[in-house]
Amino acid sequence: MLLIYLRHFSERCDYVFKLIFNQQLGIEYTVTDDITVFQNYRDEKINYSSAKINNEFFIKSATLLFEKEIKKQEIIIGQKDQTLVLFPNQEEDFGFDIFSSVFYLVSRYEEYFPFDPDKFGRFKATNSLAFRNNFLQIPIVDIWINIFKDQLKTRFPSISIKSTTFNAIFTYDIDIAYRFKGRSFGRTIGSLTKDIFKLKINNIKKRLRV
Repeated sequence: MLLIYLRHFSERCDYVFKLIFNQQLGIEYTVTDDITVFQNYRDEKINYSSAKINNEFFIKSATLLFEKEIKKQEIIIGQKDQTLVLFPNQEEDFGFDIFSSVFYLVSRYEEYFPFDPDKFGRFKATNSLAFRNNFLQIPIVDIWINIFKDQLKTRFPSISIKSTTFNAIFTYDIDIAYRFKGRSFGRTIGSLTKDIFKLKINNIKKRLRV
């Protein structure tokens, strides 16, 4: 089982670890904030903190996942394996804080602040970090996780990682489910009258049947 060392536990870490390790990679893991337990552990382990301990797989943590409030983040853009990354750091083994990066994008962190909405009150894609840095149409979180998976396999050859398959589920956004059903009596009579004057015979038949 993979052991992850944290300086202290946080709900944000719990959320993003479950997303990456459980849902995406199928890796069993546990966390500890006891440095002695971490040092004595002999199997696969990751140090996710501010400083390296020994020769373990080290990912230097930004502050984002250990904060409880929502505040503006200074997002620095870097590059790894010809892919843009957030929270880059050359002091660590992976090159950037993948956990903070994934959390920032998947949680839609930037949408929790005041923004200039579109006509439907929604956050504009053109205002996003992804648009401004030209990766809006790229599945960048999946790319990061695949890079991470490859590095885990290199660092821990015996680690078990599940194979994934892609599924697409299509849905339809329908504002009005039925054309005739569920209308009030007055509205139905009014619409029926219009159909009669316009000689819309099919509509008349359908309305009467409904």
